[in-house]
Amino acid sequence: MHLTLLFILALVPFVLADDDWEDFTNNLATDLAPLITLFGERLTKQFLSESTDLIDNVIFALSPLGVLTTVVSVVRVCGGSSLRAFVGRAQEGPADAESELLSCVSESTAELFNDRGISRVFGRPKVLEIVTWENERVKDGERSVEFGTLLDAVKRGAWSKSGKGCLPEDWCRLPGVDIPNLSLNKGIKRRDQRWFYCVAILGSVLQIGVVVYAVLTVFVFPDAFKKNGKAVPSYAFPFFIIGSTFLFVGMFFSAVIIERSSKKYRLKPNKPSKLYWLQPGNQKVGDQVFSAFLAVDKAPDLYVKSVRLRRFDGQNVKIYMTVFLTVFGFIIQFVGLRGLHASVILASLGATFVMSMLRTCLRTERMAPDENKLENDRKMTAHKQQELDCFAFHLEEVESFGLISTSSPDISSDEYSLEQREKPEKSLARHLVETRTRLAELTSKSNDGSTIAWDDMPIRIVAHRLARTIEATMDLMSSWGTDFGTSFEVPLTYECQSASSKCGTPSRGTYPICLLRSGDSLRWRVNPNELEAILGLWAWSLYKSDKKWCQPLNRLVGLDEDEAGKEETYLYFHKWIFRQTEARLVSMKMIDSSRRLFGFESAKFPSGKDLLVVKTENHLETMIAQDIYIHFLLNAFAHLPTLGGEVDVSVGLQGSYVAQSSRINELMSCFESCNLGSREDALLCIVPALKHKNILPALAADSINIRKRIDRFTENNDWASAFELVKWICQRSVGVEFEYSIYTFGYLCRRALLENTKFAQMEGFNSMGKIFQSADRKGFLRSRQMSLSSNWPQSLESQQWWHSVSKQLAWVAWHISKNVPGMEWMQGSLLTMDAQRGLGLAATTMHVADETPLGERAMQEWLTLDDVDFDRQYSDNGDISGYSWALDQKFHALLYFVLVQWVQIGAKCPSFIQYAFTIAATCHSDWGIQILRRQHAEIDTFNLNKASALMEVVVQGDLAATQALLANGADPSGNEIILDNRPLALAAASGHTDIVKLLLEHGATLEAKDSVGLTALYWAVSENQLDTARCLLSRGADVNSGIDDSTPLRSAMSNALRKDRMEMAELLLEHATENAAKGNVGESPLMYAATLSSPKMVQLLLAKGVDLHARDEEGRTALDWARRSGREETAAILAGAMGYSFAQEYR
Repeated sequence: MHLTLLFILALVPFVLADDDWEDFTNNLATDLAPLITLFGERLTKQFLSESTDLIDNVIFALSPLGVLTTVVSVVRVCGGSSLRAFVGRAQEGPADAESELLSCVSESTAELFNDRGISRVFGRPKVLEIVTWENERVKDGERSVEFGTLLDAVKRGAWSKSGKGCLPEDWCRLPGVDIPNLSLNKGIKRRDQRWFYCVAILGSVLQIGVVVYAVLTVFVFPDAFKKNGKAVPSYAFPFFIIGSTFLFVGMFFSAVIIERSSKKYRLKPNKPSKLYWLQPGNQKVGDQVFSAFLAVDKAPDLYVKSVRLRRFDGQNVKIYMTVFLTVFGFIIQFVGLRGLHASVILASLGATFVMSMLRTCLRTERMAPDENKLENDRKMTAHKQQELDCFAFHLEEVESFGLISTSSPDISSDEYSLEQREKPEKSLARHLVETRTRLAELTSKSNDGSTIAWDDMPIRIVAHRLARTIEATMDLMSSWGTDFGTSFEVPLTYECQSASSKCGTPSRGTYPICLLRSGDSLRWRVNPNELEAILGLWAWSLYKSDKKWCQPLNRLVGLDEDEAGKEETYLYFHKWIFRQTEARLVSMKMIDSSRRLFGFESAKFPSGKDLLVVKTENHLETMIAQDIYIHFLLNAFAHLPTLGGEVDVSVGLQGSYVAQSSRINELMSCFESCNLGSREDALLCIVPALKHKNILPALAADSINIRKRIDRFTENNDWASAFELVKWICQRSVGVEFEYSIYTFGYLCRRALLENTKFAQMEGFNSMGKIFQSADRKGFLRSRQMSLSSNWPQSLESQQWWHSVSKQLAWVAWHISKNVPGMEWMQGSLLTMDAQRGLGLAATTMHVADETPLGERAMQEWLTLDDVDFDRQYSDNGDISGYSWALDQKFHALLYFVLVQWVQIGAKCPSFIQYAFTIAATCHSDWGIQILRRQHAEIDTFNLNKASALMEVVVQGDLAATQALLANGADPSGNEIILDNRPLALAAASGHTDIVKLLLEHGATLEAKDSVGLTALYWAVSENQLDTARCLLSRGADVNSGIDDSTPLRSAMSNALRKDRMEMAELLLEHATENAAKGNVGESPLMYAATLSSPKMVQLLLAKGVDLHARDEEGRTALDWARRSGREETAAILAGAMGYSFAQEYR
């Protein structure tokens, strides 16, 4: 518009060249100049949209520009549909007018930073306004800076209304009050109010000056300013004055109506404050994409909040009057100007031009080019929309942040706990996490304000997936019966570096993630905003440190470098985890396991083979979420004594097997259903955590479900599949699981050799030959699917063990070929393998039957025959000798074969199970008892004599055997169905005090009774086992047990009295209660002694203070009992004790 005015003025000299005012008037000034005031749309809309008070309206009405735009604007903002139809805006929505003409924001109009400017847009874009303020008082060492929205600042008294009065109570509930006003507070740098008053005065002077000049041309110097050679028409000046006045009034009220269609609240800080405006990047509004932007006002002294106010809606009279005054005033002024001298028109045009320039100059100072604090990080923040994380780093002045693995050698949880107790002030990292959590709350759906949620951020999406996974896992584990209480904390150890001390030591501490269980359904809930904070901050810190974190990443197999470099880890990976992606060994510099369990490949890393990793397609935020999930699992699994559930294998890809656990499958389903990753990702998190807590289910070839599969294969004569399954488990097992699996493999070979089919025999022999021909474990386990690294050498002990197993299998095979008819065909091949050398003790082939030791012959009999007659030549003593022989020689494979054989016989004859446990316990073989238990043999099985293995070793007084059985689950109280032969009673009767103590320590019922109601104490007294009775009494045995029974003489005391055992009775009396004065049905111990015991026993009872005058149901005393039994000496003692002579009593 200014260029248009300059162009018109530039034409003036050329017109004046003719020195003919009339031509000039006719050609330009009188026709075009007055019409210019109708236009100026852009300038008019800009000024109207930035007007905030009355002085702006006055300035706008002085020497106005854009009359037509103003009229249309008033109609658009406040006019009804009928009036809008006249200006072609009948179907226009309110947002269009608000966006162009008003200074406010509303539910349909907002503002966004657009590079170096501010754009008004439709809808509810994402932009966050944050206020930080300093508290006046610092309490308990807390930091003095708080932050929140402008509403929070007002509620907490950090900001208040500027000027007189206070904010209305419903101010916080006004629509759009939480939407930032960017233009009024950041986009425009408002000048001091004095400038506005100066412009208003200057505008008034110009407006009045034009009028005065018109007066001079009409009234003072009419001859010098003629119109067409004639005096100015009489109507011209009045029309000009009236029109100018009406135009001023109309424009003023138009500006007032538009300006007051939005309510302005002016706020001032009561405390030192800062204002921040954060806008996420890649934000698409319509066809335009807005970049990330962070603007700061470090010392605001005023904040203008403008919200939509529809105070003129429905007030058609005011609107019509305003429009009429404006249009009528312009027409009258135009007619008047046409009648005045051309110089007046030029003066009016000049005033309009000057005021247009002044109005523009009032708000020419806008944002500086360097206002965007995210300018340098724009690409990085846009990658994963991490503006909130960058902003949190900026607010707390942090350089880096990350979690630390609890397995890190330089981390001590006790150290951090002590640090937190000693330092009441919050650490920098805790402040950082809380700040980021609050930012997440302000930009989430749970926010009470109307700010649109930023829920499409990748970080937030992954954080909510993580929260759902943790909640589902907790619900699942609670359904297993795990008691977590009503709250559960997951302490996360962190490391944080301040931006002000980049070279200093990072601060460390712990931040607890709290889970709460509430509601009718008692479902677990975790705050996803906290998880988002930790996840986002960690991801942002890594992205800042190296851009290579954007490339594909690798997941560590295990929880630390030590575990990831072990052969054991490689084996359990292929047993439990491997599905499609193979693990590989990489340099240990790729992953710093003390801080994270993932990393990226780089040419800087040497080609070492130190750590086992799996390449994934997951992005960084997913990898971090999985790390946090591992932290959670480690804490949750600490509450599980065992995992439980069923363990089995299933057929995987390409016909291979995959280990399965029902509980792991449930955990994996939680993980996968919540979209935290694939099933392989789930296993990479779950299995190492279970392994770390020593609750990873055991899966060996002798596991119950594996044995069932083997049996199904062998029943169908599919021996190849049976051997393939067992070998698959052997290849992926380590430690005792590997040993048991190899023993099972060997036993399966033995079974196959003893089968009647040639196919089974050949399968068994060929499979046994693989062990013979393998120099060590690696050779046997080598397969196409697995290749053990040379970094994992076999120990000497492992090689010796393998050699021993091979010899034992050779010994079994050789004797099968010698003793089983039809198996001679094996001997040739066995001779080439030196199988005839046997166990290396003596030349087995040179023995004759009488020269072979009894134990070895018993083992040969069991292992070379499929069905053994129970009436064998070598019975109990031979079996014990054979077991002891194999145990002494450490032939555990032979022992395993025999024990499994006994268990299989026990399936038909249960008493053989008791026999097996008894032999293992008698030989003090805890290992053998565990093998039987692994075969699911019942340790409390009875033989034909109703005796368990525990009962037999107790009677024998074998403390070590008793200890072994109890340690492996034997019931110390015996069977509640078969009451006789309780272990405690047997030990008490036999006087095995040490065993009695051992049984009681393992929970034996002290007062357990046999089928006739007798307790262990009774039997100890009955057999006069004084030390044992003393032990039982010290543990609280009841002396009176049995007194209330209907059968007399059944208590321990009556037993001692009847057998006249002085020491025992004295011991019982020392531990007797008040009821000891009474026996069965009212009979006291003294009555029994008077009838059954010696006089010395009676004297002992009297010395212990037993009641002499106690009477039975018939009213008889102990003296009466003695007299009736004819015990005169006892009666005399009792009579003397009662104070009268025996003779007097019988007079």
